[in-house]
Amino acid sequence: MEYVLQCPSKINLTLRITGTREDGKHNIGSLFYRLPSVEKLTFRYTETHNASKDILRVHGQVLTGKNILESVLESARMIDPELPALEMDLWKEVPPGSGLGSGSGNAAALVKWLSREAGVKFTRKEMSELGSDVPFLFEGASLSFRSGTGADPVSDFSEPSRRPAALVVIPRWTSVTCEAYRLADEVFNDSGWPCSDEEAFEEGHRIAHSMENGENIGLLPNDFLKVLLNVHPEYAEFFRIAEASGAFAWGIGGSGSSFFCLFRGGLIPGGAVSLFYKTGMILKIMELE
Repeated sequence: MEYVLQCPSKINLTLRITGTREDGKHNIGSLFYRLPSVEKLTFRYTETHNASKDILRVHGQVLTGKNILESVLESARMIDPELPALEMDLWKEVPPGSGLGSGSGNAAALVKWLSREAGVKFTRKEMSELGSDVPFLFEGASLSFRSGTGADPVSDFSEPSRRPAALVVIPRWTSVTCEAYRLADEVFNDSGWPCSDEEAFEEGHRIAHSMENGENIGLLPNDFLKVLLNVHPEYAEFFRIAEASGAFAWGIGGSGSSFFCLFRGGLIPGGAVSLFYKTGMILKIMELE
């Protein structure tokens, strides 16, 4: 029997770095927004009971290194050593280094299936060790403010009554998260982080309220913005196109490199896509209506 799982991804409507932890990781305050599924995982049990015989084929994107799905299965077998081997096909749409949490979405989809169908239960801590976005994408909220490394829920909000359409733009460059944090440390070394935990939450609450009321928001707050603009001032042109196209909100996806625009009414103006492609800086565009 073959199983088919739809894999979610996310954007960060706000992203504030609020401090540095003793372990060297950073605390954030971020308003997460779930995107419709754009990737798919299919799999079946194999006839062998040897876990080393897991098979993973990736289609659509070239991924290097250890895949997060392999880490999921390693963790699952620490919980249930009798879990049979799996033969998996992962249909990737999102290029790596885009900041959309698509790898975490792949992991969350498999973790949810293992929990529901195979009785393999992961704690939030175990999920966050796979990836800080995994708990949010596993738990199912559409709009949620998260703190700590991004795994800890502070408050879930109702999805806007009229879900906006999202235009997600993937530029030709990528962003490595650990390097983005290192550069952010340098940028904010003298001034300190712009927001405390409380201020980040209040800001996220205001943005969630504005989303529900259909208000114009404009450029969304993200502490990686200074870092990314220093390296790629081309983002300023993306901001201009978003505003000219009638988007009510736009911003950077996570620590980059992706950029997104949100439109009211669930429809994306046809001219917006062509304007982005005309810049010559775009690898891929996803229209999520």
